[in-house]
Amino acid sequence: MHVVRNLMLLVLGAVVGVALVAAGLLVGLGPSLVQVARVQVIPAPAVPAPPLAAPTPPAAAPTPPAVPTPPLPAPTQVPTLVPASTPPPPPPTVVSSPATRLLPEEQALVDVYDRASPAVVNITNQIGSASPSTNDFPRTGLGSGFFFDDRGYILTNNHVVDDASRLEVTLADGTNVPGQLVGRDPANDLAVVKVDVPKEKIHTVPLGDSDRLKPGQLAIAIGNPFGLDRTMTTGIISAVGRTRPNEQQRSIRNMIQTDAAVNPGNSGGPLLDSSGQVIGVNTAIESPVRGSVGIGFAVPINTAKLFLPQMLAGGKVVHPWLGITGMPLTSLTAQNLGLSTTEGVYVTDTVPDGPARKAGIKGAGGGSGRQVPKGGDVILAIDGQKIAKPDDISAYLDTKKVGDVVQVEVLRDGQRQTIDVTLGEWPDTASTGPRGGGAPPPAIPNIPGLPNLPFGGR
Repeated sequence: MHVVRNLMLLVLGAVVGVALVAAGLLVGLGPSLVQVARVQVIPAPAVPAPPLAAPTPPAAAPTPPAVPTPPLPAPTQVPTLVPASTPPPPPPTVVSSPATRLLPEEQALVDVYDRASPAVVNITNQIGSASPSTNDFPRTGLGSGFFFDDRGYILTNNHVVDDASRLEVTLADGTNVPGQLVGRDPANDLAVVKVDVPKEKIHTVPLGDSDRLKPGQLAIAIGNPFGLDRTMTTGIISAVGRTRPNEQQRSIRNMIQTDAAVNPGNSGGPLLDSSGQVIGVNTAIESPVRGSVGIGFAVPINTAKLFLPQMLAGGKVVHPWLGITGMPLTSLTAQNLGLSTTEGVYVTDTVPDGPARKAGIKGAGGGSGRQVPKGGDVILAIDGQKIAKPDDISAYLDTKKVGDVVQVEVLRDGQRQTIDVTLGEWPDTASTGPRGGGAPPPAIPNIPGLPNLPFGGR
């Protein structure tokens, strides 16, 4: 009897143990089953199945952390994750087209053009008149100019208007009016023309200060190359202080060199700085072809401002003249000539009946080929102003008037002496005679709208 009771207790303990183990397993797997129910998306089966009931843990089992358990989806539905709150879509962003946006450098050039180009005019000159008997027809030339005064005054080059029998000026709005030559300065290739038009048709451009220019600054040229009105080209100031000969055989000093394209028809137009002020008057190019190769020259605006009062007063500006041909001394030249100084200007020749020859200044004269003749004076100073190169003479004489007397200190035969010279008027053409004595070098072919420029300097 005892044996039967023990066997029944043993079986009952085994059943209870199995039940407890099963309950523990169900409690441990409960959260995992809930998590799977939350995240796993089960595709709809081909045959619908009844939903599975979640197992209920025994009361004695510990309660897992409260996790909301969403109901299982219907077998044929796929759950969609939707945010709790969906923000409204942002407004569309308006992106400007690259064509409508300008770089600061571009905008600066546009502003300069808008301000300055209305002041630029086209000047057409007519030389001669028609003659049916000889089949001659008037010749025409084309150049540029710009208003610098609201009374109708235009600054341009002398070679644009020289020898013209008739001038026609075309304004920015296309108006054509006759022009009147007021005054000119052939030695600096400058001229002033006047037109009579209402003030509302006149746009002026301010004059700057060319003495403050430095190589590397922006340079802007506006003119009418080949008749293309108000064309703008840009570059830099390549150099300052250049000396270039002109048709009058008097060198123009302190010229501005630029690589801004200057072509036939640009002559007389303004050369501007980045602020839109005039710093020069475009005048000439150095080129083996009939167009720009990046070497252009402009008369500095300060030279124009110096002689504008005389041009506005009417007539031709006259410049005082010494009447010599000279060269700067170097150590080698001084040694070859047997001179005791390496400073000053060596007088290679004097102009017949010129101020210097009349006063007794001695030139070497003659000479042939590349040989520098001996026997000329060396100019050391004028009125106490030291002279080192021919440009120094021109610069000082520009402060004087025709008829003034200057004291020229020279070195002759090793001795210093002072000679009084009465300054004369620079002639329209001046030559000291044969080649080697100061005659101009060969000229390049004539380019319409630009002066003849010789190869090289004097």
